[in-house]
Amino acid sequence: MKRAVRAAAAAVLAGLLLGTSGCGLTAAGVDGELTDDWPPLAAPKFDLPAVGACLSTTTKTPFDPAYTVATPIECDRAHTLEVVLVGTVEGSAAQAPAPPKPGSEGFQASYTACGKAVAGYVGGEWHTGLLGIDVRQPTSQAWQGGLRDYVCSVVALSDAYGVMQMNTGSLKGSLTGAAPRALRCLAATGTTRSDGWWEDMSTLTPIDCAQPHEAEFAGTIQVGPATGSLPASDVLRKRSLGPCWDVVARFVGLSGNELDAREEFWAAWDGMGRYQWEAGDPYQRCFALFRPGKKARATVKGLGKKGFPA
Repeated sequence: MKRAVRAAAAAVLAGLLLGTSGCGLTAAGVDGELTDDWPPLAAPKFDLPAVGACLSTTTKTPFDPAYTVATPIECDRAHTLEVVLVGTVEGSAAQAPAPPKPGSEGFQASYTACGKAVAGYVGGEWHTGLLGIDVRQPTSQAWQGGLRDYVCSVVALSDAYGVMQMNTGSLKGSLTGAAPRALRCLAATGTTRSDGWWEDMSTLTPIDCAQPHEAEFAGTIQVGPATGSLPASDVLRKRSLGPCWDVVARFVGLSGNELDAREEFWAAWDGMGRYQWEAGDPYQRCFALFRPGKKARATVKGLGKKGFPA
């Protein structure tokens, strides 16, 4: 079976955020009684963004777990994050001494809720679009101050391998109607082996399907459940190869054996990184990839046994 394998960071993020604004206290006049003149400590106040708000952050690396500051910005200006949900850490995770970290049940619960909220916001399964999600838990300081809310945002991608993109405007409804953020046809770059087949892919960038292109998004698979440590690369490859080949075959309108008999087609997938796995996201995107130098000028979806649309 012909195939190309790409180990890449997936199109998602996991950061830590949320600052706190302090409250000042004033003392009444001194009367010799130190216990009745001081007002009780006020609960800390936290500035949380509203759903639909856009945020700017310097973090542009997928799944960066480091603390970053995200500041509000008008959505018609270039930004990285668009808030979809302000959720609450619940259950035993809310009683923990520190905010949930990737790999914990608390973080995975937040991530799952974020994914569902993003799907509703953009109007479709976000894995099928040039989209990623960002889950930001409270900082340790805010957590100690009582904050249990996390911020879920959607991000735009410029590449199917998870490269974040500065965006202007809103991503709301971007997988409905004309679905401007849907994954369809892609221009591919990468290295080739001595026999002329793909060895490794470096980019898969969106392109109009009427233009010459080397790849098309075929669908998604799950290689999980995402429990424990990230499996070794050879294990993930075994879990991905057959299922992705079947997804591509169905997309083209052939059986797996029929697809294998056609020299134009390969199967590729976007790979799995540690932070994606620890977030509880076992999805991988599968692509119909064409032989190096072979470009389609129309979609190969449902092509069946017809000639390649070169």
